[in-house]
Amino acid sequence: MTTVGIIGINGMVGRNVEAQLKKVKLPFELKTFGRNDEIPALDIAVLCTDNPVSAALVPQLKNRVKFMVDMSSQFRMTPGVPLVIPEINAHTITAQTQLIASPNCTTTGFVMSLAPLAPYYHITEAFFCSYQAISGGGKKLLDDFHTPGSLYEKNCVPLIGAIQENGHTSEELKGLYETRKIMGWPHIKVYCHTVRVGVEVSHALGVTIKAQENFDLQQVKKLWNEFPNVVYSEQIMTPKQAAGKEETFICRLRLDVEDPKVIHYFVTEDNLLKGAAMNGRQIVEYLLEHFFK
Repeated sequence: MTTVGIIGINGMVGRNVEAQLKKVKLPFELKTFGRNDEIPALDIAVLCTDNPVSAALVPQLKNRVKFMVDMSSQFRMTPGVPLVIPEINAHTITAQTQLIASPNCTTTGFVMSLAPLAPYYHITEAFFCSYQAISGGGKKLLDDFHTPGSLYEKNCVPLIGAIQENGHTSEELKGLYETRKIMGWPHIKVYCHTVRVGVEVSHALGVTIKAQENFDLQQVKKLWNEFPNVVYSEQIMTPKQAAGKEETFICRLRLDVEDPKVIHYFVTEDNLLKGAAMNGRQIVEYLLEHFFK
């Protein structure tokens, strides 16, 4: 029996990944471990750990585990480590791929809106302003949010991650560099502004993209609705409606007032599901289906 282990079962991500893996219909044996437990030989290990722990675990496990799926940001930009959203680039995983990274939760919603358009439009520039849920900062931030006087109570805070030397935050740079890697578009320009808002679950983004071609709005809507786990709605979709759902929701599509090569729209998805645990589950499902039959 194929063995799948969750490492870091006591954290929020670990518990959510466990709930997601229980939905998998393919046969496997699930094992769970705290991050300090001794890890036996496994076929697949899902690392639900922070960056320092993942950095330490990967070299320790490389001779005991066939595939590792890392949910942290530690290895996302490491050359040779595929950064995978299965609907978009599962083909980057091969039988020789030992380590697979799962992307940033905000970047995930963004690229899920870009990928369906890629066969028909050459997208050259993109801007987004994010409205990111408190749960994206983990249990510590949720506890802070529920403490009277919290900075995040009834507020918008334009700071997520550490400010880098160039003035951008680490979260904003993820939006640029992870997008380029996932989409295989090394030259796309992505302008990001990331904001934490007083919402517990589901990230959202206001997005503007520019292509070489004029956009056909009806075609764009059709491409979105034909893509796995993407839904375009003429109704207003909000983080509250996306919470608990597996789909990435898009609404408010419109052409730019002056430039037909530019469109604007709104995206929202559950950051704990497609933005994290569900994407991890989908990677495990892909591994089980393609390498353990």
